[in-house]
Amino acid sequence: MSEPQYTQRRWLRAAGVRTVLAVLVGAALATAGLGPAAQAVVVPTTSAPAASADAAAATPLAVLGVSGLSWSVLQELAAAEDPQVAAAATTVWDYATANAPVNLVQRTIGETTCPADGWMTLGTGTRARADASHLGAVATCSGGTWADATRLAEGDGYGAEPGTLAGLLDAAGASYAAVGDGAVLALTTADGPPATAASAAQLLTATDGDAPDLLLIDLMDTGAGTPATTTAAAAGEADSDAEGAGPAAARAVQALAQALAELTGRARLVVVSVADPQDPSPQLAILPAGTTSPRGSDDGLLIGPTTHQRGLVQLTDLAPTLLAGVAGEQTSTASGLTGGVLTLPAAASTGFPDSSAPAAPASAGSDRVAALADDAAHAVASNRAVIPVTLGLLGAALALLVAVGVGLRRPRPERLGRLGWAACWVTALPAGIWLANLVPWWRAGAWAPAVAALTSAAAAALLTGAAALPARARRPRAPGAALALAAVGPVVILGDAAVGAPLGFNGPLGMNAVVAGRFYGVSNTAFALAAGALMVALAAGAARFAAGHAHRRLALTAAVGVPGLLALAVDGAPQLGADVGGALTLIPALVALGTGLAGVRLGLRRWLGVGVVAVGVVGAFALADYATGSRTHLGGFASQVLGGGAGATLARKAGALVAPFLTSPPALLALVAAVGIVVGTGWWLRRTVRAARAGRGPYAWLAALPTPVWLGPALRALAVLVVVEVLVNDSGLTMLLFSAAAAAPTLAALLLSMRVSPR
Repeated sequence: MSEPQYTQRRWLRAAGVRTVLAVLVGAALATAGLGPAAQAVVVPTTSAPAASADAAAATPLAVLGVSGLSWSVLQELAAAEDPQVAAAATTVWDYATANAPVNLVQRTIGETTCPADGWMTLGTGTRARADASHLGAVATCSGGTWADATRLAEGDGYGAEPGTLAGLLDAAGASYAAVGDGAVLALTTADGPPATAASAAQLLTATDGDAPDLLLIDLMDTGAGTPATTTAAAAGEADSDAEGAGPAAARAVQALAQALAELTGRARLVVVSVADPQDPSPQLAILPAGTTSPRGSDDGLLIGPTTHQRGLVQLTDLAPTLLAGVAGEQTSTASGLTGGVLTLPAAASTGFPDSSAPAAPASAGSDRVAALADDAAHAVASNRAVIPVTLGLLGAALALLVAVGVGLRRPRPERLGRLGWAACWVTALPAGIWLANLVPWWRAGAWAPAVAALTSAAAAALLTGAAALPARARRPRAPGAALALAAVGPVVILGDAAVGAPLGFNGPLGMNAVVAGRFYGVSNTAFALAAGALMVALAAGAARFAAGHAHRRLALTAAVGVPGLLALAVDGAPQLGADVGGALTLIPALVALGTGLAGVRLGLRRWLGVGVVAVGVVGAFALADYATGSRTHLGGFASQVLGGGAGATLARKAGALVAPFLTSPPALLALVAAVGIVVGTGWWLRRTVRAARAGRGPYAWLAALPTPVWLGPALRALAVLVVVEVLVNDSGLTMLLFSAAAAAPTLAALLLSMRVSPR
């Protein structure tokens, strides 16, 4: 829409508003006896609901969008040799210290997020994409169209509908406009593009009330012609002075600094970096001073309404926040948008720093921004460490099993004793990986993954030593230490999830803000590790607890049921683990373990009943979360079921089971190798056990030893665990690998300790 058409439409709307107000004032005067004789007055209504009084009284809301700017990049630019770039970065830094800075989760769909994807996600309120150019073998960003976004949304499974935010603003009677291609893309609907303007400053400085309620500005669109982007050419001259941060970042920070200088005091400003396709990491965002979160704040940083983490919000939280800022929170709540809502102040942003402010002020605001930069570096390091630490954990478990197999061929007490303690150390590795986050390993730069692995190994060694010290004071020695270490992994992982996952989030093997699949609770990896060790620990612990007990079945039921139900509550409760797949898996696995220890066999009908109970428990968790409005993973899924969108989510998760192996040759090769190892190991074990039972082979001596009563039920419970978790979790077969990496060393540690310690 051209500027004259936009101005004419605004003039007609203003004239209509004045007419309605005149009729209302005349009616009021007549009713009070101060005007003409009272008469019935019919006020015309529209189908769109009126915005709330608070929203109507608020100043315009403007979003300044860039790309490729994180807090660490801003720090680099502030130290650039070019004085213009350094001054612009310092200006943005100082502005952030006076307002509400946060890290922004910019990931949309896939590993690469292009600017068009970020703007489309902002306009839909859910993860979406519009740029199809990065879907090939080479990740590039060439722009996107509304038609591409509509086509891609049909197969992505996130329920994105391009134009959602604009449609909700129209329904609420709020006005909006766009400056720049990305902003136009975000606000385009099926009826066409939004009102556009060549200058944001002209719209926001209008004195006749024609300023839009919401204005989106794409500062990276140098063809928009706005005053905020007129320095793009000048920024290009400084590209060579900011090579570390990149030329685009230098242009972005100069455009942003000028936009802040021109628009501060004229509107409520929201600064957001919508994407970073070159170096995926949390991006910077600056909300107006006085913004509040329903989850409060921590050390002056807002806690994200959907991430539950300090200073971290999602890009999908901005659409409902902007809608609430211009049309009221009731309108945003009723909109159906699934993101969290941050409450913006009604007054214009006035926190622009003084030109005489020092380049790096030693203030609480500067400390907050520095903490955000450290958090972003933590997330990037976590993403880089996942594969090396995973390979280290799986490699340690595999090496242990090979060593145990070789050691049992020619058993000697001292050799088996060393193998037993090695098994205890590998058993403690998952807990050590979680505890590694207590040390700032992510600050080691390029060596961060190696430092994370070494820290995890050292933490596991400390746990093993701590378990061995009290065990050496009595006989038998090793079984108590092995059982304690078998339990420490589930206790650490589930206990961490119960308090918000401060160790699991951005950890060496946990969820992180770059992948952005989950931010709190129990992740798929965490569940597989905890549940694998839990089944073995409960089996051995329950048998030991019930030994010699007069009411053996009652003792077994209590020994399995009490800790098992506690683990289920932590894993599945909405405000704790919020794990749908884990809760569905844990119930049948616990039933298999308890009935196996008690000597009870379940038929098909009873197993169907167990499945119904599992679904019912998860459904109760989800409905409770939905009813309270907290909308964790469970409540969000309940909302999708009630809204009819659960089918797309289930289809997307089912596709995720096979997608990595279809798109990544290394992942497919790893799968083939893992399946080959599992099949080969199973064949070898079956052949070896048969020979041992027949009194042949090097392992025949093991057949003469008594088998622990808990071993069979533990193996059956593990079989149920891995089958169900692979079927109901979108991580698929990787769940089996992690559960095996936790359960196999635990079994080896317990069995070796029982054979060696009596001497």
